[in-house]
Amino acid sequence: MSCRIEHFVRESVASLEEDSTVQQAVELMADQNAGSLVVTRNGQVVGLFTERDLLKRVVGPGKQPGTLMLKDVATTTCLISVTHDTSCEEAINKMRSNSCRRLLVYRGDRFMGLVNLPNLAFALAEKSSGRNTLANVFVGIAVVVAVSVIIMLILLLPDMFNLAQEATTN
Repeated sequence: MSCRIEHFVRESVASLEEDSTVQQAVELMADQNAGSLVVTRNGQVVGLFTERDLLKRVVGPGKQPGTLMLKDVATTTCLISVTHDTSCEEAINKMRSNSCRRLLVYRGDRFMGLVNLPNLAFALAEKSSGRNTLANVFVGIAVVVAVSVIIMLILLLPDMFNLAQEATTN
């Protein structure tokens, strides 16, 4: 079974309209323990505001979060999106090639939510772990069979010596 991102989409994503202040965004992100939120205009996704945006575009330059609007600091260009049936491997490759940690996920024209790099990494590690477990089982069985054959040969060794001695004396 292949890993599909639809299983890892965070559907209850924090979101605010683009005319909200950065202060409101930070409070919502802190309240929901979220590293990002979706920026909307009339209910449609127009951007993404992340902790990195906060540091680079607000805190670093010393701007006031209480008066600064999300539309002025959120990432609104080059938003990277995928469809719900994208494989985990494809999603990670897309993140790597676009240097991003989150993807917007759509089913047709409907925004489903976000998927992030840590969730996909854990999913792939778990998938890989399952394959390793199966390989370990087969290796374990092979070792048990080999050890059993060696023990059987050791136990039969005295009988083989006796047969060899009888054959040489006759």
